[in-house]
Amino acid sequence: MHNFTDKKTKTKPFPEDKTNPFGVLPEWDLSDLYESPASKKIQTDLRNAKDLVKSFAKNYENNLAKLTASEMLKCITRQEQITQITGRLMSYAVLRYYQKTTDTDRTKFLADTQEKITNLSSPMVFFSLEFNKIEESHLNNLIKQSVQLKRYKPAFNRMRAMKPYQLNDSLEKFLHDQSVVGASAWNKLFDETMASLTFKVDKTELPLETTLNLLSENDRTQRKKGAKAIAKVLKKNISLFSRITNTLVKEKSIEDLWRKFPNPQHARHLANDVEPEVVSALRSAVVNSYAETSHRYYKMKAKWLGLRKLEIWDRNAPFPNTKSKIISWDEAREIVLSAYQEFDPKIADLA
Repeated sequence: MHNFTDKKTKTKPFPEDKTNPFGVLPEWDLSDLYESPASKKIQTDLRNAKDLVKSFAKNYENNLAKLTASEMLKCITRQEQITQITGRLMSYAVLRYYQKTTDTDRTKFLADTQEKITNLSSPMVFFSLEFNKIEESHLNNLIKQSVQLKRYKPAFNRMRAMKPYQLNDSLEKFLHDQSVVGASAWNKLFDETMASLTFKVDKTELPLETTLNLLSENDRTQRKKGAKAIAKVLKKNISLFSRITNTLVKEKSIEDLWRKFPNPQHARHLANDVEPEVVSALRSAVVNSYAETSHRYYKMKAKWLGLRKLEIWDRNAPFPNTKSKIISWDEAREIVLSAYQEFDPKIADLA
């Protein structure tokens, strides 16, 4: 087994318990992105991105089809530069938010950053729309003329897969500008609501993750208490969750209708760059094997647990006489990285 313990990871112990059984746990180090939300580099990057977008639109809007191979390569690298800056900004805001989703300052910072990037990137909407209007023969000719441009062909193919479903430029810009108050806002509301919920078990208020962990306890009584607590709290919030779900479904159905997607899954297949037939075949294979895999497994598990049938709180129950084992962070890290190492040393180093 390859030893990875010499690798450096920024860590700190749990502040509430320095003798926790998991050892010294890691802490996300976001300083590679920005030192803090008050960092001047954030404002500098926002200004730079805005200037780059403005000059990009000025140079290339209504001109993409006229570019030579070398000019197209320069255009793509400039677009890449903009994406790297906005990607870094959003990565920092999102990762910082997920460190503590109940922190209102982090929530506001994420929302503000998303709005700023949406606004400054609005002039870039033309790029994919106009790029997809380039004749296939002309684009292929440009790629043949430039080895460097050829490496972007997979990205071009993914972008052009949306060509049959593009709306006119005005509608695409509207959808772009409206995105901050659309699906992303509803998803954020769901995340914030889930993070703020507490569940009462034996007169103790527990967060969601701790309550979910009860579903894997050896003690069936504890599993049942955890499941009942979760069901009770989720039922109290069913109106909000129903509103979120129904709004997201309706918004998607409207956009799918306008884009003329053949089915609700098609947008996801395009985003995942996978053929619908592949997904359909996988789904069918899984569904057709329910009786021989899932159903058979749960019948066997009920027998092993000495039950006539499993309740929902038995689904994740450990097998009888299974002993709980604490795995320290260092041991867990070694297990995972060693598995990567066996697959490919480069993947292990990246991980």
